Amino acid sequence: MRLISREGARPGSGSVRRLWASLILVALGFLYADIAFAQEMTADEAEDFVRTRWFEGMPEAEARRIGAEGAARIAALLDDPDEAGVHANALLALGLSEQPGAYEAIVAWADQPRSGEIDRATFRAWQALPFALGYVAQQDRRAVARLEAELDRVPGFSFRHQTPARMRDLTRRGAVNALSGSGLPEARAALQRARAAATDPEFRRHIDEADAPARSFGPEVGR
Repeated sequence: MRLISREGARPGSGSVRRLWASLILVALGFLYADIAFAQEMTADEAEDFVRTRWFEGMPEAEARRIGAEGAARIAALLDDPDEAGVHANALLALGLSEQPGAYEAIVAWADQPRSGEIDRATFRAWQALPFALGYVAQQDRRAVARLEAELDRVPGFSFRHQTPARMRDLTRRGAVNALSGSGLPEARAALQRARAAATDPEFRRHIDEADAPARSFGPEVGR
């Protein structure tokens, strides 16, 4: 049997070492990228995040990097009527951040008195509201009770061709979708109570479709 000398094995061994070295460098690159991505956003970064126009939906994993300082900055934007253009994103980002105080900030926006015709930015934020509550429900179960209350809420405002009746239908359908999307047992119980009390066949059918089986929100929520 012919044996391979140590000298003859060196070129192959060097190639293997170089291959392993390359793989290790690639792995370290991914590791450092993951660490950088997982770092908490600064307050300025959080503000830039909600000011970004996400055509394909807000990236949820990135929104969860929002820390306490970032959430406080976003809550301040949400409290500023001159920043209405970012309120939809602010609501969603606060809900996804699951930071303490996020629920209070979301509800404070929702409870602001509104009447008559609302503008487009406010309508867009109002559509995002139930999803924001559904997200923050993971950290604060009071959001489930709030969503259940939304099932019976009659908005005191309108938007263009959306009549009060249509606005009420949009409100409760959004609440149903958010309750189902939260995946929480308390939310499913709320949906079952709503179905038992429903007198509108179309609304009952919507609950059945949302709750069978309970579904997630999907990858992103767009603007």
